[in-house]
Amino acid sequence: MQKYMPAHRGRKAAVALLAGAGLALAQPGLPLGVLVFVLFAPVLAVTRRNGFLTGLAVGFGFSVVSLRWLLTLTRFNVLVVPGMLLLCAYLGLYFALLFWFLGIMRRRYGERVLLVLAPIGVAALEILRSLGPLGTAFSSLYLCLYRYPLLIQISAVLGPWALTAAIVFVNAALYLAWRRRNVKYIAAALGMIAVLLAFALLPVPRGGTALRVAVVSSDVPQSVKLDEANLQPLLSRYLSLGERARAMDPGLIVFPESILPGYILRDAALLPGFERLAASAGASVLFGTGDYRQRRIYNSVALLTPQGRLAGIYDMVHPVPFGETIPGRSILEAIGLGELARRFLPIDVTPGSGHTPLAGIGTPICFESTFPGPSRSFVRNGATLLVTVTNDAWFGRSSELPAHFACGVFRAVETRRTLVQAANGGISGVVGPRGRIALRREGEGVFEATVARRTDRSVYVRWGNAPLLWLCLGLGIVAVGWGEARRRQDRDR
Repeated sequence: MQKYMPAHRGRKAAVALLAGAGLALAQPGLPLGVLVFVLFAPVLAVTRRNGFLTGLAVGFGFSVVSLRWLLTLTRFNVLVVPGMLLLCAYLGLYFALLFWFLGIMRRRYGERVLLVLAPIGVAALEILRSLGPLGTAFSSLYLCLYRYPLLIQISAVLGPWALTAAIVFVNAALYLAWRRRNVKYIAAALGMIAVLLAFALLPVPRGGTALRVAVVSSDVPQSVKLDEANLQPLLSRYLSLGERARAMDPGLIVFPESILPGYILRDAALLPGFERLAASAGASVLFGTGDYRQRRIYNSVALLTPQGRLAGIYDMVHPVPFGETIPGRSILEAIGLGELARRFLPIDVTPGSGHTPLAGIGTPICFESTFPGPSRSFVRNGATLLVTVTNDAWFGRSSELPAHFACGVFRAVETRRTLVQAANGGISGVVGPRGRIALRREGEGVFEATVARRTDRSVYVRWGNAPLLWLCLGLGIVAVGWGEARRRQDRDR
């Protein structure tokens, strides 16, 4: 028995790891997205017993596969490997706590309670792990469906995590159909898919002011971009791309994030070229740049008017943890690890003060576009168009590129705004208010599109996650109350 038990536990852990890894195969970057409707069911099967440990294994396996693109950063720092493993273990804890809770509920009320509590629990897991200085919204289940506009319109009403809940409901229903050999659960799964399709029937107001946009998509390797010796060649390269954009007669020219290894707004040798481009094109010019003000560094977006004057600056509010800021740096300093933190990242990017649009353009920078909150705040503050500038050259040709672009699809649906993405080393494109990808480009070049600037507000922009949270709370109370009543009836028989 003593020999059998460790081997048995090892097999369970291996199966749980495989179940988590299998679920990650539906994430953007692999062609299995729609299979997310069935890939969570095996996870419910393997976590029936000892939910905490098997949940930890599931979460670790899922995180390692879905975030495998982080390993591309090892060419800059080998500490990425232990850092990634720690991150995956941390994310695995969310799964462990979730399945520990679900295990208690299953034993107390029976497996039918999964039909309500599993969707609520997974949606809550994704919301909670997106919060705080270590928050991440990558690898959310809803992202698997970014290529299926008809299935994601619920995001404009109840937000993207409502779609995650719907996905888990379908999986829970299929799992119960298998466990209980009852076709009614298959009907329930099909009913939920029908509900998602019904949201596609909701009308989206037409109209808006037309704007012709020229998007500069570049492909500068990160090692080249970081080298200050390349400043002048890169300046010439981007201004040449800007001239190609000017020939398209746009009203707005968009460059990617932090295009030069210098502070464009503070350097008299850099800024005039972009000012002349704006004035000669008679178009606004938007570009990403590092900025240095009052002895602080910011990751910023600047907008120039068609006359070549500075219209405004937006500073990134949510810097990338361990990429642009070290969470808890003061604590590390206090315990004597400050030098280690400085070796990894000498200075933190200072967060901006708010999501203020630039002349009506909401400009989430890179990592910010992975969260619903910034884009929603931009639109609440008057943005009629969303423009994401990003530098994805850090991650080579990895699955991070489609994963990041998938986030933009949902930001467009949630806010009912057209989203334009200008990327260096990533995917540039245009996504309509219903999530339809109008244009998608990789590599270096310039493309143009006519987009509509809209003023209407979606339900999600107005109310955020509150309706979903209240709905989940109500359904959770009903489910637990029903389960408790059934348990007492069974006990009294």
